[in-house]
Amino acid sequence: MTTPSELKLIAERLSAPPFSKTWSVIQLHDEVAPVQLLQCVSDIVAHLDQANPQSPHRSVDLRGEMPEDTAGRLAEFLRMLKFKDAVSDFNAFRIALFDMDRTTVLSTLHFLLKDLAFHKKRAYLALFLSMPDVPAEFCQDDVIVDLSRQIEAQQEEFKSTHKWLEGLKQSGNNAAALKREIQQMEEEKQQVINKVTRLRKKVEGVANRDQWLEAAKNLRTEQQNEAMLAERIREQRSQVAQSDKKLNTSLQALKEAKASLAASSPDAFFAKMQEENRMNKFLAETNLPKVLEETRQKIRDLSSILAEPAMGEADLAAIEKEITEMNHVIAQLAERKMAKSNSTGDANLALFRQQAAIIARKKEGAVQKLASQTEELAQLTAEWERKQELIRQSAGSKMLKGDEFKRYVSELRGKSTNFKRKKAELSELMAEFGILQRTEEILRAKETTLKDMIHAVEKKSGVVGFHAAQEALEKVSEKKSEVDEAKGRTLNEISGIIQTLMATINASGCPHCHEKKNLLAPIIQELRQLRQQAQELETEYLEKKRLYDATIIGLESETAELEMEIKSNRQDIVNDQSRYHYLHSMLRLAEISQDRVMVEMKSYIGGDEMIELQQKARGFKTYRELYNKRISEHEHQAKSLKEHQKDVKAKQETNMKQIAMFKDVLKLLDLKAEHNQRVLSGGASGGGVSGSGAGGGMGGGMGGGDGGGGVVTMDRLVL
Repeated sequence: MTTPSELKLIAERLSAPPFSKTWSVIQLHDEVAPVQLLQCVSDIVAHLDQANPQSPHRSVDLRGEMPEDTAGRLAEFLRMLKFKDAVSDFNAFRIALFDMDRTTVLSTLHFLLKDLAFHKKRAYLALFLSMPDVPAEFCQDDVIVDLSRQIEAQQEEFKSTHKWLEGLKQSGNNAAALKREIQQMEEEKQQVINKVTRLRKKVEGVANRDQWLEAAKNLRTEQQNEAMLAERIREQRSQVAQSDKKLNTSLQALKEAKASLAASSPDAFFAKMQEENRMNKFLAETNLPKVLEETRQKIRDLSSILAEPAMGEADLAAIEKEITEMNHVIAQLAERKMAKSNSTGDANLALFRQQAAIIARKKEGAVQKLASQTEELAQLTAEWERKQELIRQSAGSKMLKGDEFKRYVSELRGKSTNFKRKKAELSELMAEFGILQRTEEILRAKETTLKDMIHAVEKKSGVVGFHAAQEALEKVSEKKSEVDEAKGRTLNEISGIIQTLMATINASGCPHCHEKKNLLAPIIQELRQLRQQAQELETEYLEKKRLYDATIIGLESETAELEMEIKSNRQDIVNDQSRYHYLHSMLRLAEISQDRVMVEMKSYIGGDEMIELQQKARGFKTYRELYNKRISEHEHQAKSLKEHQKDVKAKQETNMKQIAMFKDVLKLLDLKAEHNQRVLSGGASGGGVSGSGAGGGMGGGMGGGDGGGGVVTMDRLVL
């Protein structure tokens, strides 16, 4: 039987492409016809076998195919996919498909849709790895045998190629990561080259550059050698520490051995060694093979479980049922065995067997306890060695005594005071930081508000973006002034250099300088013309830049207006959609109310069988009658309550008087009881006769006759 979770999985997988079936769980369970479910199975099989160009499952309409052909075709494909029902009993499964059994078809759908990608891969591999069916009478033919061998060789080659391709696909991500790493390393290499180039340019004018570079190279080599030596020293120290640890362990073992030898005789030591030998022999010959066999059996079980196809809830339920049956059979066999052993009367043998089993269990428990204690001993030994290592490492530290310890305590107190002061300062700074941060947030909020106000004013005035453009122009102007200042300094420096050169040339009266001056004269003239052209070009550039900036400001203003309009339109769309959904919901509620009103009218008029059945089921004809009936009941109840209230108000005064009288009576009774109690206590102590009220004389006479018999009269109140 298909469970609801399996039906839910089938509905979810069928709703996705390429199937796109809008079937719910209820429809799959009851409403969808079995032929539609079988057609869905055929479509899924066609989707899985689409890699086969000669697939018999492509675009098959079950209405044009014989039912037995459909059952055979689908059963063969599912047996190839290792479907449990098709593998265990192929004929019964094919008959179930032929009969269009809903349970079988739904379990088949669940099997196919649960691991669709895995089944598609298996169908693709089966296309190339399945051996063709050859009749038995032709299997001995040499040509057929040769072809079979060729097919097997080609299949092995296909397996290796497919594995290689799968590995390549899986390593695609690694290749992409390697490409990214290579690209990053190339970028880092380029950065290093650029850095080296810059450093070379910096040291080009340094005197004795080669000597400095050689010294830096030697320094780097020595630093590398120093690091290598430090690493070697660290390794050797680690080896020395390990050797010391081994030496200490050996010395401790030797010490324990000497102590045991000194404390016991050679015979006791030999007996102890024999006991250890027997224990190790038992562990090696009895316990270890058993553990190995259990581990191997566990591995075999896990391998068999992994080799089986994926199981669903139905398979697990069947296995649990089989386990329950087997446990029942085992219990019956145990009862038979016990009855047989009791009938034979071999009581002594059974007793010995029981004792042997108890001893075996004790031995197993002792072995397990020994193993756990051995493991615990190893852990404790490792911890002890670690503690010893810590003690050896801390042994070199100097223990403070006397004045040194007092000095250390005073320094520690000073540091503690300093720490507290710094901590208080840090707390003050953190508090001030919080205040400043809050002030920054307030200022930023004010800035945002002011920007919104400026934007609103600009929008109102029709110059949206003017403030931002003005800020941008101010920043550009500041940068331009800085550049102009740097340019002026550079020009001044160049002018100073030129003037110095000219003064030097004029001061020197050598003919060679005059020749150079004459040669430079046309170049200087050309330079002046070029400067004039550069000035004209700069003027033209400034004019073009001004026009460009004005155009940019206009475009930004228009863009801002368009963005605001788009934002407003989007908000209108959202509001309209919300309004639409609200009105649609209200319309739906109105339709529901209208439907209820129509049903109420039909119920009031009558004549509809369905409505009459509903009336019988709910116990009333119309809601109008129901509510009128309830109103009349409540009115009647209110009327009776009002009458009861009126009656209570009329009798309230009389009842209150009766309650007061009853309370007075209770007080009198309490007083009489208290009085009688005091009389009883007085008569018991004096032995005399007491009387009161109307019964005094009678009580006195009776008391005189008895001579102080202690009779006490009890006064009674008659209402």
